[in-house]
Amino acid sequence: MFFSILTTLVLGSLIGVVTSISVYGFISLVKYLTNFFRNPERSFNSLNDFLTNTPEFVIFILILPFIAGLIVGFIRKYASDSRWHGPPDVILAAHSEKNPLDIKSGFLTSFSSILSISAGGSVGQYGPLVHFGATIGAEINDLFRNKASYEILIGAGVASAISAGFGAPLAGLIFAREVILRHQSLASFAPILVASVVSYLFTKNIFGMNPIFEGSVGEINSLYDFPFFIIAGIVCGFVSIIYMNGLTHSKYFPNISFINPVLQPAIAGLICGIMSIFLPEVIGLGTGAIQSMILGNVEFIYAIYFLIFKLLLTIICLRMGLIGGVFAPALFLGASVGVILGFIFQNLSPTLDLNLLTVASMSAFASCVIGGPVANMMIILELTSDYQATLVAGVSIVFASLISYKVIGQSVFDKVLLNKNIDLKVGRENIKLQQIPVSEISHKDYCSLQPNFTVEQSINTMIKSKKSESYLVDNNEKLLNKFELHQLLGEKNKKKKILQLHTSKFLKLYSETNIFESIEKSKDFVGESIPIVSKQNKIYGVISEGDLFQIFLKITKEEKELENKD
Repeated sequence: MFFSILTTLVLGSLIGVVTSISVYGFISLVKYLTNFFRNPERSFNSLNDFLTNTPEFVIFILILPFIAGLIVGFIRKYASDSRWHGPPDVILAAHSEKNPLDIKSGFLTSFSSILSISAGGSVGQYGPLVHFGATIGAEINDLFRNKASYEILIGAGVASAISAGFGAPLAGLIFAREVILRHQSLASFAPILVASVVSYLFTKNIFGMNPIFEGSVGEINSLYDFPFFIIAGIVCGFVSIIYMNGLTHSKYFPNISFINPVLQPAIAGLICGIMSIFLPEVIGLGTGAIQSMILGNVEFIYAIYFLIFKLLLTIICLRMGLIGGVFAPALFLGASVGVILGFIFQNLSPTLDLNLLTVASMSAFASCVIGGPVANMMIILELTSDYQATLVAGVSIVFASLISYKVIGQSVFDKVLLNKNIDLKVGRENIKLQQIPVSEISHKDYCSLQPNFTVEQSINTMIKSKKSESYLVDNNEKLLNKFELHQLLGEKNKKKKILQLHTSKFLKLYSETNIFESIEKSKDFVGESIPIVSKQNKIYGVISEGDLFQIFLKITKEEKELENKD
């Protein structure tokens, strides 16, 4: 017992410290490079000012973002994996042993996202941080094999990253369990909480990092204002659907396959540079603009500009290969919606606190995108220490989530995984079953018949093998037919070649078919075994209903043990 507690404290603390250092390094480097790329001293007030100024403007506003995007493109092309990594990979790793995280992809994703953000890409930093935090947890698990659950240490890394980035340790704990692990086992609580708290304390006291906003933002002046928070949630829900579909659905984005993949992020960087000339607030993380919107310092027309161009620019950046998260843009878009609605509602309700409406909208929008309603509420509570802000945020979150969930699912991460045929709605047990090909549980214990066999020879072969079913296979292992013993016994001409018998319809499964699909396809199956074949119809082996049932019970038992483990 004592050793178990000590192990929990040590591993949780270690993950918290390492992740805190990593988050601080990441954020500090982003700030430094952002200032280098977009120094306020090189700012300009008009297009004419830009065109008539020194070449320095052209270099830093156009050429460097292009080069940064080009570097990202080369990393994508020559790395082992040509895509960006983020929370969907973490969720999948936590649900399936077939998809482990590796530190190389964590470093490459983090480095690429630093370049993408610094060059002005309209992407977030928390997605890469969550992924890198998870890889830290995975690496520490490898160092201390069998000392704790793999998925729990992944969750600890995620919680640490959220805690360090937002200054919200409880939100980190809830996010890891609500969004990543999606279970509430007692075994996961202690190490994740320890990691989150240690990361928060280390970040705050050693590095002195402050959250993106903090302090009270407003107050509820009338109960009659609550319908406006409900409307805000509904509007955010619908707008978030547009945002998430733009990021994940092919029909909402033009086909750019004709553009060299190396050049795609470079072009996105160039677009961001051009956009910075006209509307600099929408490029990069947009933290300053978010703070201005919360404080009510943004005009109505600019809020509309923010919403439209931030939405388009984020979709362009992520679809064209710049690497980063979706959370920071979601905060920006939600705040824009809140400001727009505030201007509309202010004449309808003089008591409505517009700053509070902006925060509620921001939280509701972000909740739809990442699928963590409780975590988002906890972020508001920890950053503001304001129960009123948390309450109205919760109201908006509920209605926004109801709408987005019906259309998209739980989050944009769910949508990304669904595009890979991984449906998180089916539950943890079934997700693991989706990751196991049926070929892994197949076996060679079946009766094989040759084309030159007669009916009589086939019957004798089946009796000798003690099988009631047999498979006709040619010299190339190609499956030709399936026979049942009673079928052959009923054949009058026992000297007849079995190749001449009627070809029957029977269930067969491809070797790459997963266990979950196999169970679905075999629910009406009656018989001894099901053949497993390749795409070329070569027999790989067979399985029985008992084999499927056994693996299902095994996975279910493992999940129940995890849920009940203390």
